[in-house]
Order: sequence, then structure tokens, then C-alpha cells
Amino acid sequence: MHSVKIAIIGGGSIGGLLAYFLYRGGVRNLDVYYRSWRSVETIREHNGVTIILSNGKDAFVPFRAFHHTEAHGVYDVVFNAVKAVDLENTKELMMKIDSGNTLFISLQNGFGSYEYMEELFTPYRVACGVVRIGAQRIKPNIILEKGIGSIIFGQHIGFHNLLPGIVRILSKGGCPAWITSNIDFERWLKLGMNAVINPLTAITRSQNKIILSKWGKRLAWFILRELVEAANLEGYNLDLDRLYRHVIRVAKVTRENYSSMAQDILNGRKTEIDYINGYIVKILEKHGRESIINRFIVDIIHLIEESFRK
Repeated sequence: MHSVKIAIIGGGSIGGLLAYFLYRGGVRNLDVYYRSWRSVETIREHNGVTIILSNGKDAFVPFRAFHHTEAHGVYDVVFNAVKAVDLENTKELMMKIDSGNTLFISLQNGFGSYEYMEELFTPYRVACGVVRIGAQRIKPNIILEKGIGSIIFGQHIGFHNLLPGIVRILSKGGCPAWITSNIDFERWLKLGMNAVINPLTAITRSQNKIILSKWGKRLAWFILRELVEAANLEGYNLDLDRLYRHVIRVAKVTRENYSSMAQDILNGRKTEIDYINGYIVKILEKHGRESIINRFIVDIIHLIEESFRK
């Protein structure tokens, strides 16, 4: 399995940390693709990235860096770690580096990206990874590890023969990983966390601990109430009380972190709001139900994004 040729599209915080786990797990034939030439040049200059671990230690991860316009052959496994809003911009690259039996793994938040990749490459050749890891890229070649949770993998139809090997490599590399037979249930659970923490920290430009305030908890409850209704309508039975306690527990553990959406807003970037809270709105409307709080959250985030263009 270590001889398998692997690529990561998107060398941001999650992509960089993923490279670290793969390298520690024994992978030496690894390429990482970037959208920015500045990132490519910086990585090439340093021959890789440095991960600053939460225990205070540094770890160097060597790999080859390429721009997304320069496909470097085909691969056995391709992780796509770009933001959901950037996924379609990687379609041409994915097509060029596809061997015809490549396993593509979607790591995007929310719903829609995994399904988009399934349409491109068939469900058997696309897996989804639910990422519960905290990271922040402070320079193109320096990434802060902000908490290692797990990555849960699954597919809608069967399991690609290379997926178990990827799970073993990541686990050996220090990232707990496993395969589930119900990946969409795990995605709904992760959506609960993202739908609360991401937009509320983005709107307030705050660390995750803002969720623990009186007002943060109140808004979390209303957001999750609509999410649970949407999930139940789709056949996924979530318990509101348990999900709420889980989200608050995650906010406590990651209280000093800035969510990915907060980082996007702070850096004037487009967010994944349509794939997170927007998905809740979409499902409720599909079933003839009205969304109030999640619709409002989506509109507020889009209003902030609009301010970047003024």
C-alpha cells in the first residue's frame, strides 16, 4: 500500500495536516496541488511544510508541490481537500489525474460536494471523509494543528478496494480513522457542529468559545432544532438534546480555535454557508417546511460576503 501513488488537491490547513498523517503512516510518493503559485513556490523552496503540533513540537513533511494547472500524471488515490465553493474549479485537474480506477475522496464540509464527485466518477470510485480535525494555516508552509479527532470514511455503494488501506495508513500515522456503513448519518452529525459553530463564529469574528455564551447557546438550540427536523424528514433520526450537548461539548474542547468559516470571513473569502446551513434550508423547503433561523443565518453570511466586494 505504501507504493500507492497519492495526491491531495488543496494544501490548506486540512490538506497539509492530512499530508502529515500520510507521511507518518509511511507514504513517500505524495503530491499536493495548490491554486496559488505563491504557495507552490514557497513549498518548493522549503521542500514541504512544517506542522506545529499542539504539544509544542514541530514536524517537517516533505512532498512535491504542483499548481492545479500542471497535472503530474495519474494517481491511485486522490484526496480533494479544497473548500466546497472551490470544488468545481478542480474538475479539470481531477479529470487529468484520473487513471480510470482512481479512488477519489471528498473531504468537504456539508452536503453537495460528495454527490458532485459521485456524478463525475461513479459512486464506487468516490468516498466521503467526515473530518473532525482542527488546523490553521498561518503561512503557505506552516500549519498549526489545533486538535486531532478522527476521519470517518464511507461510500454510498460498496467499498473501493483501496479504502481500507488508506484507513490503516492514516491510523498508523496518528489520525484515528475507520469506515462506516452509514456515512450520511455521520455527515448529518458533523453538519450539526458546522451549522452552529461555523456561522456564529464567522458573524461575530470570534473563537469557538462564543458559542458557550448565553446568546450562543440560545441560537445553537434554534439552529439545531431546524436541522433535526430536516434530518428526520430525510430518514435520519437525530435526537435534539443529544446533538445540542455534543455541539456544546465540541465548542468547549475547541474553545480557543477559529472555525474555518470564521477564518474565511476574517480573510475576506467566500464561505461554505450554502453547503451547511443552506442545505438545511434546502431540505426543509423540499418537504414544504419553512426555515427561519437557518435562512436568516445564510442571508447574514451572504451580506457579509457582499461587503467584501464593496
